[in-house]
Amino acid sequence: MRPGTLSKQYNVCGKPGCRCKDSRKPRKHGPYYQLSYTYMGKSKTEFVKKEALVETRKQILNYSRFKKLTLEWVGLALRMAQLRRAEPDR
Repeated sequence: MRPGTLSKQYNVCGKPGCRCKDSRKPRKHGPYYQLSYTYMGKSKTEFVKKEALVETRKQILNYSRFKKLTLEWVGLALRMAQLRRAEPDR
C-alpha cells in the first residue's frame, strides 16, 4: 500500500541548443513520473521509474480501497454506538 498521487512531469534542461530550447518546436524531456504524498505530517515527492509504474499504481489503488473501507468501518462503529446509547436500560 502507498498513499499519494502519481503525475507525469516534463522538464526543460539548461543546455544551450538542446531540443527543449528550440524556438520553433521545443520538445521537453520526459515524461518523468512523480509520486507525491503526505505521511506523518510531512509532504514527500519521489520519482518513479517506468518499470515500477504498474506496481506503484496498484499500491496507490490498494491504499485508496483501504482508506475507504476503514472510513466505512468507523462509520458503522459510530452508528452502532449511537444505537446502543438509544436502547432503553434493561
